[in-house]
Amino acid sequence: MFKKLLFCALLVISLGLGSNIVLAADTIKVGAPLPMTGPYAGDGIGYYQGVKFAIDEINAAGGLLGKQLELIRFDTQDFAPERVMMAADQLIGQDKVDVIHAGWAGWGQDVRSYGKYDVPTFVLNASISAVNVFRENPQQYSNWFQMNDVERNLAIDLFDVMEQLPYEYPNKKIAVITADDSWGTESGTGVKDRAKEKGWKVVVDEVVPYGTREWGPILTKIRKTKPAWIYMEIVSAPDCITFFRQFMKAPTASLINLGYGISPPDVIGNLGDEGEGILGYFLGIPGPTAPNPKANAWLDQFRNKFNNEPAANTFPTYVGVKWWAEAVEKVGDVKAYKKICDYIASNPYMDIAGRKLWFDEDHKSPIQSWPMAHLQIQNGEMITIYTGPGKGYLDYKYKLPPWIKK
Repeated sequence: MFKKLLFCALLVISLGLGSNIVLAADTIKVGAPLPMTGPYAGDGIGYYQGVKFAIDEINAAGGLLGKQLELIRFDTQDFAPERVMMAADQLIGQDKVDVIHAGWAGWGQDVRSYGKYDVPTFVLNASISAVNVFRENPQQYSNWFQMNDVERNLAIDLFDVMEQLPYEYPNKKIAVITADDSWGTESGTGVKDRAKEKGWKVVVDEVVPYGTREWGPILTKIRKTKPAWIYMEIVSAPDCITFFRQFMKAPTASLINLGYGISPPDVIGNLGDEGEGILGYFLGIPGPTAPNPKANAWLDQFRNKFNNEPAANTFPTYVGVKWWAEAVEKVGDVKAYKKICDYIASNPYMDIAGRKLWFDEDHKSPIQSWPMAHLQIQNGEMITIYTGPGKGYLDYKYKLPPWIKK
């Protein structure tokens, strides 16, 4: 009797508020386990903005299957295994979300945590450890989709582009500095292996913990060996910024490539013109001018909404939401998780930049599908200098860094 009275009361209240009210039962819940605090929080901003922008765009166009999307976040902090497991159990087990868009989610423990459910799960891992877990049981983990390639393949592409720069290197020596996580060490191994294949010598090889602020001992080795370029793979703005500023106190004639570490908004936000000449790479729409009018319009809308440039991870997370939404529309039932995942695995997706994207047998988007854009900080902006051979978009617009004298 009490339940009937409660229902009637709620119905009266909702009718009294008018037709604009959206009840929770009328929404499709989108789970976003993202690092909102901790060492990866800067990266989490880019993930969030990509997911948020896609959800707002879909809702403004009338929703998905006639329902509005509702974003539910969970702070994954430092991706500790227990935290990742808690995120999956909370968002799927308790909040009953119908999809996960996670950005960077972990290094294998995330596959098991989300794979025990059926809900489609999109991540931006670039993790061979996650791929290896997927390979243990592809049927069990068929709901798992990794929006880019693994660390080693990205690192090899980075090295090859660096070798092709229109620049005469003073020597064939490289310094490699990476974070002590799977992303950093796997990326570093890829660059070092490729360097040795191409006849380069690794003269500095350092693995450091997140939160490193004092770079004196490593810079001493760099100043002694004078490498032609320095590769640093640490996805932490304070680490990268402090390294660069201490390097600039007595710079060597070394190019600096921060890899994916250039992507957190705080890097360009803090360095600005000071970072002139730093290199890195990007997984989103190359900028500041995109390859076609539709993608340019997207960039303008994004800037107006968030008052910043998209981070490297923003566009892939945006695409993940749109790709999933297209699959749901085709299947016609947001709860038909298996059919949705089968559709995503079997059908490529055309993004607004005119690229055909797909997932391979490991449910990752290979670098041939999602090529990296290589960047350089010029005049306080991230400028795309290269998008891969044969892509027909940009030639090199590389500039010699000011600390290297002609």
